[in-house]
Amino acid sequence: MRRISLAVVSCLLAGGVATSAWADDFMNECLITGSQRLCECMSSKIPADKRAAAVQGMKKSNAATQPGGNLLDPATLSQEQMQGLDAVVIAQASCM
Repeated sequence: MRRISLAVVSCLLAGGVATSAWADDFMNECLITGSQRLCECMSSKIPADKRAAAVQGMKKSNAATQPGGNLLDPATLSQEQMQGLDAVVIAQASCM
């Protein structure tokens, strides 16, 4: 019984660390172009299953906005990254 409890606690802690890392990655990318308040709101609205793709899509989008960057070509995004960016746009619209 004790082994099962330790295994469950370990899984929950690992999941919490992964969620925290996603939140940090999301916030890091979002804060490049957004305010703290907006990014916190958006972060709370991104579905967990779209979060990693949203971060990757935002990285590409942010790179495109930097000096010397090229316009973001949707053809360079995977389907998952496109869905992640869609989730970002929806979250942003609901937070404005």
